[in-house]
Amino acid sequence: MLLSTSVIARGLFLILLLPLVIACTGSPTPTETPNAIDQIDLKGPIALTLWHTQTGANGAALQAMADDFNKTNQYQITVKLEYQGDYTQLYQKTLAATNANALPDMSVANESFVADYMKATPSPVVDLGPYVDSKKYGLTRASVDDIFGAYLATNRFAQFGDKLLSFPLTKSVLVMYQNDDVLKELGMSSPKTWDEFEKVASAAKKVSADGKTITRYGWAVIADPSTFNGWVLSRGGRLMADDNKTVRWDGAEGLASLQLVDRCIKAQWCYAPKSFDYYADFGSGKAAFVMDSSLARPSYRAAMKEPKPNWRIVSIPQQDASTARTVAYGANIAAFSSTPQKQLASWVFMKWFADTTRTAMWSIASSYLPVRKSAANDATLKNSWSSTDPQGKEAFDQSGTSQPEPNVRGQQDIRTVVADGITAILTGRDTPEHALQLASTKANQILKDNQ
Repeated sequence: MLLSTSVIARGLFLILLLPLVIACTGSPTPTETPNAIDQIDLKGPIALTLWHTQTGANGAALQAMADDFNKTNQYQITVKLEYQGDYTQLYQKTLAATNANALPDMSVANESFVADYMKATPSPVVDLGPYVDSKKYGLTRASVDDIFGAYLATNRFAQFGDKLLSFPLTKSVLVMYQNDDVLKELGMSSPKTWDEFEKVASAAKKVSADGKTITRYGWAVIADPSTFNGWVLSRGGRLMADDNKTVRWDGAEGLASLQLVDRCIKAQWCYAPKSFDYYADFGSGKAAFVMDSSLARPSYRAAMKEPKPNWRIVSIPQQDASTARTVAYGANIAAFSSTPQKQLASWVFMKWFADTTRTAMWSIASSYLPVRKSAANDATLKNSWSSTDPQGKEAFDQSGTSQPEPNVRGQQDIRTVVADGITAILTGRDTPEHALQLASTKANQILKDNQ
């Protein structure tokens, strides 16, 4: 039977209308994949262990915070702190525990440590990304954005699928300790650029009346790989190639940094202090400038001699002061594979420790920098800055200019290579050009061996 034209037209109309009806009802749209973390019903009691490196007043402060968490968290989670020595000892013990399948629930870890822990099969390090993204236990977008970008970025590992393998804990930035009394004596302003720094620091050199003894240097140079990274960044350079397979600090910025060290050593307006003598040297006025971690503030204060100098913390010199850059460093917390309950409980502790109130408290007690921008509004921290630690505020104000260090495998060994290169120049055993080329060759081979 032949269908009429009107019937056919109605049929075509219904066929064309069907997708619109489906779209309006929403029935065939894909559903959002549920986050497995949200499905966990966290119930205590849950006992966790955290390996750490803090001693003295910082160790006591960390214990006090852990005690507070243990008493106040709603899940009956108990965190037990276990001191494991300095960072090298902690690293070695954690590697041994990885091989022995005897890892703690959490451990303090530098990025280079985490990258090496990832060599194990299967990987023992927990990806914290799903925990951060959890609607039930995670962080809001505003909360994530409140954490300084460099402090989060250093915990994302491009070499391992950009996973968040650790979380910020003890953060600091490279700053410059400046003796304002010397600047006043010289009638000079605080140097903003590297050219200005060389002019001011060289003028700060002072010799004895007989001209035989240097009584004041412009700069105490610390042969530290993180400091070198800061120099390169401040000159507009990069630390790694885009593919993370080769270093990029071996370019013009790295060479200019080492050439400055070479010039100042030969002209004797800078020197290489022994061990930690630079604390006392700065405190006594022997050194006008030191580039060091913001964490070292208490050590400089303790070494001050009467009459104590007027001093402050300023940015390290820059190629372009309008786009200041420095390096961020410090340890994080990593969680290790265990049970879903323990892994989530570990994240709950990390989240608690990094909230605005706690990161402010930890900063006051330890001299590490708060990991959150909002800590600047914490009344207790503001009072601490205004009353006893104005240099802490000066350091905090530089947090936003900080950049993360490389976190690919092999960085632990590369740090030694860089430090050796700087030392070779400070001791006159090598030229900047050869030292940089040699360090670059060794570093790139280390990276190749660790791909």
